[in-house]
Amino acid sequence: MIQHSKAHPLRYQLIRVKTIILIFLAVFTLTACSKIVEKKEASNTYQQTASLITIFPEKSYTIARSYLGQITAKQQTNLSFEYSGRISDVLVDSGDVIKKGQLLAQQDTQLLSYKTTELKSQKKQAQAQITLNQANLSRIKTLINDGYSSLQRLDELNAENKILKAQINGLNARINTLQYQREKSALIAPFKGVITKRFISNGEITTASQPIFGLIENTNNEINVGIPRKVASTLILGQTLKVRIDNSLLNKQTRQAELIAIGQQINTVNRTVQLRLKMLKQLDKANRYNGQLVRVTIEQKITKPGFWLPINAITDGVRGQWQIFIASPTNEANNSYQLKAATVNVLHTSEQTAYINGLSLEPYQIVAQGVHRYVGGQIVKVSTQALANNTGTQK
Repeated sequence: MIQHSKAHPLRYQLIRVKTIILIFLAVFTLTACSKIVEKKEASNTYQQTASLITIFPEKSYTIARSYLGQITAKQQTNLSFEYSGRISDVLVDSGDVIKKGQLLAQQDTQLLSYKTTELKSQKKQAQAQITLNQANLSRIKTLINDGYSSLQRLDELNAENKILKAQINGLNARINTLQYQREKSALIAPFKGVITKRFISNGEITTASQPIFGLIENTNNEINVGIPRKVASTLILGQTLKVRIDNSLLNKQTRQAELIAIGQQINTVNRTVQLRLKMLKQLDKANRYNGQLVRVTIEQKITKPGFWLPINAITDGVRGQWQIFIASPTNEANNSYQLKAATVNVLHTSEQTAYINGLSLEPYQIVAQGVHRYVGGQIVKVSTQALANNTGTQK
């Protein structure tokens, strides 16, 4: 019994020692695993990727501005008769295409015919009187030579002859006037074009200079557009400009027009200078309407050093300023870059690009897109994904 009591504490001591050893081994194992995990995590530190591009300094940039103008016919007029009269025939109507020299309308000439006949009768009467006068002159000269008549009668016959001749000249002039009026009773087209409006009808009595037809030329179109005075001062005659007709604004089709005139007076209403352009290629029928709207594009070169970059590379900074992220290589061997925020001035923007200054004139590598995901001082890696816009030039 005594031996059994002594063996019992000894067994408990052995169990206690074993338990301590097992606890020590477990703690050692957990500590080693934790160090391995920490070492592995330290070796695999995550770095965000960024799309970088290189921008290069430019000496100037070009702004393309569009100005709204309209197509105008070089010749457009309201046709009218020179004399009053009754319309007997109207041969054309609104929208008709006419040729030069074509008869458009006719006045009644019956009264002119009556007057012409009357004047011709008076002329024949005067000619008969001249014949009688010349016979009397022949007889009176014979009587004077024989001493049977005085010189006074000879003078009277000579004066009468001159009066009769003057009357005949007057009658000829009046007949020619009636003939001219008869010719002008026919309204003739002065040039090829289109009738825009008809103002009269058959049987209507018209007065001199009353509009009869509106006529525009349809083959020799020009473009009129107003632009600011400063822009007009940079243009020269003969310069070629890009023009877009209003029905091609969506598909971006452009045409070429030559600058033929620069106005020398500023419009008092919109403060613009008027330009006249001539299309280098004749317009088709679909674009030949008088008053049709066009857009004239004028490129203006501005000499200011700066950089072209994608508009997605710009983000808002503090106090309403704009900033970009410049990427500088680090000393590590894993091709990483450190970002630095730089404040810039935006001078001009287009749909996809922007022109900025505020940096020294040297090449820079910058973040091209997704700039809202980065901060200054961040370490990033270069993205392997190809960019659609991977240039620093304007498009």
